[in-house]
Amino acid sequence: MTDQHPDGWAAVPHVDGIRGTREPAAPVPTPAATGRPRRRLRRRTLVGIVAGGAVVLLLAVTGVVGWTVQSSSHAADRPVRAFLDDLTAGRVTDALDAAGIDHDDQDVLLTDAAYAKASDHVTGYRIAGTRTDGDTATVQAVLRQDGRDVPTTFTLDRTDTDWGVFPVWQLEAPELGRVEVSVEGPASTAVEVAGERVETSRDGTARLAALPGTYPVTVDGGKWFTAEDGSARVAGFGAAGSAPVAMTTSLTDAGQQAAQQAVDRWVDGCVASTDAAPAGCSFYAYGEDPAYTYSNQKWSLEQRPEVTVGGWLARGWAVSTTKAGRATYTADISGPGGVGTASAGPMNVNASGYISGFSDSGATFQSAIGNGASDSGS
Repeated sequence: MTDQHPDGWAAVPHVDGIRGTREPAAPVPTPAATGRPRRRLRRRTLVGIVAGGAVVLLLAVTGVVGWTVQSSSHAADRPVRAFLDDLTAGRVTDALDAAGIDHDDQDVLLTDAAYAKASDHVTGYRIAGTRTDGDTATVQAVLRQDGRDVPTTFTLDRTDTDWGVFPVWQLEAPELGRVEVSVEGPASTAVEVAGERVETSRDGTARLAALPGTYPVTVDGGKWFTAEDGSARVAGFGAAGSAPVAMTTSLTDAGQQAAQQAVDRWVDGCVASTDAAPAGCSFYAYGEDPAYTYSNQKWSLEQRPEVTVGGWLARGWAVSTTKAGRATYTADISGPGGVGTASAGPMNVNASGYISGFSDSGATFQSAIGNGASDSGS
């Protein structure tokens, strides 16, 4: 029974006092309940949807892969790698073409054959970094040469784009090092560098563009002179080149003999003169009386000078007189006092000078002394 509220309204029961039976939830209609059959996707339609999704995914993956491949193939370091790959494989001609390095027939070391005779080639490399600034890129590489790391910088220029997106990079020709040879010997001395024959200039040097490596150097002085073999090391690229290779020459036995013969010819030429002061010779006579007439003038060699040939100086192999020779001058005279014979000497014969070079006929001697500059005769 429900309590009555004083104002006559029925009292609301307390929630704890409420009891009842829960109604079941209304069922969800099914196709069978509605009387409409359930529609199933055809297999063909389902396959089409799956296949279409796979194509879209494949295209997306292909696009990403293609973009990645093209980006990699157009990276600034690719031309550097191509150049160094050819170089490490000894393909010099291909490497020069890849780098755009100009060369001609005078560049005798820039050939496959010459490079094959060099040692300490570049055997490997790694790319240390790439920096791009507008249309210019700088690639830092580390070359492996003769067991050492040689840092090298390459510069590239952007010359075009592929498909309007991917940059096309052109490697600037790296500056090559140089083999520098200095021969203490005559100008135009033959030198062989890695089997290639060149001649020195007037200052006795030879300079040849060269790729990184160590090049054997020999002097070809024929039978007249020789020098110890040397080598020139070119590290990496750049204008520094190799340390100049100084080739000190010395005369062979044949050269020494030819030098002595050249000195003898010079002495004989001086003695053959009929002048009291032979031009270019180291001895002379003076005191002629202009009132007399001189005839039958001649020099007589009493003793040849003894000489020794040393090392190369600025003008040639130095010839030093170790023992002076002796020469006498005589002439017939006639004048106010009558006729007679005049004589002078014996005079010192000094044969100091230089052997300046050789030809097929032998050595060339040049005296370092004027008329009587260091002799004491009169």
